[in-house]
Amino acid sequence: MSKIILGCGVNEAEIGLTGAEILSWRVAGRDLLWNGDAKFWPRRAPLLFPLCGSSSGGVVRVGGVAHPAPGHGFAPNARFDGARTGPASARLTLRDTDDTRAMYPFAFRLAVDIALDARGIDYDITIDNPGAAPLPYSVGLHPGFLWPFSGGDKAQYSIVFDQPERPFASIIAPGALFAEGQAPAPVEGRRLDLSRAFIGRDSLVMLGAASRSLSFVAPDGAEICMETAGFPNWVFWTLPGAGYLCIEPWAGQGDPVGFAGDLGDRPGIILLPPGGRGVHRVRMAFSPALA
Repeated sequence: MSKIILGCGVNEAEIGLTGAEILSWRVAGRDLLWNGDAKFWPRRAPLLFPLCGSSSGGVVRVGGVAHPAPGHGFAPNARFDGARTGPASARLTLRDTDDTRAMYPFAFRLAVDIALDARGIDYDITIDNPGAAPLPYSVGLHPGFLWPFSGGDKAQYSIVFDQPERPFASIIAPGALFAEGQAPAPVEGRRLDLSRAFIGRDSLVMLGAASRSLSFVAPDGAEICMETAGFPNWVFWTLPGAGYLCIEPWAGQGDPVGFAGDLGDRPGIILLPPGGRGVHRVRMAFSPALA
């Protein structure tokens, strides 16, 4: 078995066991997720763990020892154990192995509970630390939505936050590392202007955002809403000519330029105490255009 198929009325999703990835999501026959065209980006919506973003030199250091660190960690390419827990729900789990400890020398338990209702998907992430030392981790979700997903001109789509946001974004240096300072971003109050968001860049990173939810709004009024808990950062990413927009809640960030410290000192890292549990939640829901 490579995937689990879930359904609740007209809401349907396919969940891949590799990366705990949502492979497709459709409501009333309308596809909402990117199709994975490898010409642009071969993924759809992988889980990011135990890192978000890139690491300086392609390694992380733990106790002075360097370990290989693939971008966004190993979870996007890891095989999860999975089972349906109902017609519209499933649980996927991942634990440390010899392979993971070569990159990330920690014991962990990672569970992802996915459940559909009439028009949305709840994606709940639980991280347990069974070890005797603090567990340093970051976590994120990386869904790519069709853009446009409800017809019309891409330039007329927008992001609407639940709170006013500062009109600035992080400066991303070569290697996807974080440089000092901030760059202007086309944010006016609660609205991000997507027609100008990616001029001169393919990603827009907002660290320490005020909003825990947002809406991806089409010109006809249809919208994909995302509500989160445990994610302080928003990342938006696309490529020129691609028909998707990734809207990514992150708890963590990539390394600053020149960072050579321990993983536990990486900016934005979470330190989960022994016996502790981290909980992070994302809800995605679709609302069609009003007649």
